Amino acid sequence: MASSSSNRNESRRHGASAYTLSTTIPGTSASSALNCTSGSTIPTTPHDASAPSSSSSRRHVLSHINDIFKCTICFGRLDDPHLCPQCSKLYCYECIGEWLDSGISQSCPNCKITLQLDQLVKVRWFDDIQKLQQNLRTLSTSADDSQLAIQTDSGTDNERCPMHGKLVNFYCSSCKQCICEVCATDAEEGRHRDHTFKALNVTYEQHVGMLNNELEKVEHYRDKLALLINKIDRNVALIGRVKHVKQKELEAIVVSALKSLDRQEEEKLAKLRAHQNGLLHEMDDIDLKLQKMRFEMTLCSKPELIQMKSNIFSVCNAIRMNPIKDFKQIRAQTNLKIEIPHLFETGIFVVHNFSTFDDDKVYSNDFSDCLGRTWRIMAWCVISEDQFGIYLELVNGSPCWIECTFQLIHLDPEKTISKTIRQYFDKTPQKGWGLRDFVTLTTILEKNYVRDNDSLELLYNIRPCSDEPLILDADESLSEL
Repeated sequence: MASSSSNRNESRRHGASAYTLSTTIPGTSASSALNCTSGSTIPTTPHDASAPSSSSSRRHVLSHINDIFKCTICFGRLDDPHLCPQCSKLYCYECIGEWLDSGISQSCPNCKITLQLDQLVKVRWFDDIQKLQQNLRTLSTSADDSQLAIQTDSGTDNERCPMHGKLVNFYCSSCKQCICEVCATDAEEGRHRDHTFKALNVTYEQHVGMLNNELEKVEHYRDKLALLINKIDRNVALIGRVKHVKQKELEAIVVSALKSLDRQEEEKLAKLRAHQNGLLHEMDDIDLKLQKMRFEMTLCSKPELIQMKSNIFSVCNAIRMNPIKDFKQIRAQTNLKIEIPHLFETGIFVVHNFSTFDDDKVYSNDFSDCLGRTWRIMAWCVISEDQFGIYLELVNGSPCWIECTFQLIHLDPEKTISKTIRQYFDKTPQKGWGLRDFVTLTTILEKNYVRDNDSLELLYNIRPCSDEPLILDADESLSEL
């Protein structure tokens, strides 16, 4: 490290002697000072033939430096870099701060050592790296533009001194003006006596470097805005997906409620029809008996009719003795209930930083079902078995049967993986509370389930169900909603 630092210092010393021209010229010796430094002014000889290859080499080195000095979390240019004291991995201070403050993990994303924000080491030498990058970038730009600069007319009006008509090739640091040789050496006029000058091309390169550095900061700021916009767009898309699932659930609830109303109506009407049919049968029987007695009365003689009186009275009394039911006993209640099944609790569980998810567990935020029980989801990566598992845990509430569906979302809806379980849950952990073999890690990586921001998106639907488990076919899962 010490040798590297000394090499950098040595390089800076050579760079200063090769490119910097800073001289204080007193009025009495301006000509001699100019003569001493005239060899360091703007070059007039064309670039060497090897310039293109040298420029390409600088670009190659610059590309490697950019690849090395990237944040391990956002993979962008480092901003206020800090490193882990254990593995020396570099992170943007904001990125590692969000990582540690999120509660997902209180450890280094790379080496997994327990880590606190105040234990991070600020990378103070990173400014030197940025200066090196800027110098390489400036050199590459100047090398690419050198031929064009040589061919450009050096005598344009905006590059000539308005007082003497000479080319401006100095920069007065005291007056902050571009001047020509006459302005710098005119002892009689003395306008720039005892001032400090620099070669114009050196000052120009310094200003270009500072401006490019500022523009890069703006570009980095813009990249952050673009990243935030992408996150918002994805959040909007996930909300739309959840809305679609809830709409399907609402449609299923309406269909179920209508079927329930039809069933209740049919049950009540069936009872009323049974009573009605019984009464109609009884009336038909009475009509037959009346018809028979009236017919017999018309055929018999007067003495026979008198003899039949007692029998007719007996039949009539028997008919009347059969009690007629009170309508209150027959009437069916006219109220119908709208039966709504338990509603699903639906949401998205995002597993962040999947590439650093190494044989570890990560939990979702707690959420409640429609009856007030509290739940959470656990994702578990088992690298040795090439498995990604998803589990449901009861955090608070009474034991119950739960129907739960997990979906691993893919940008192509046909590739979305959906699996459903029905299980009895209490607060004692059990193996059957989830899907250990939900999907293989190989499938996740090869089938592009990982988002550009290194995350997985899991949609969950849970609701209490009856104590008796219902056997579902595969096509009965919520993937059909």
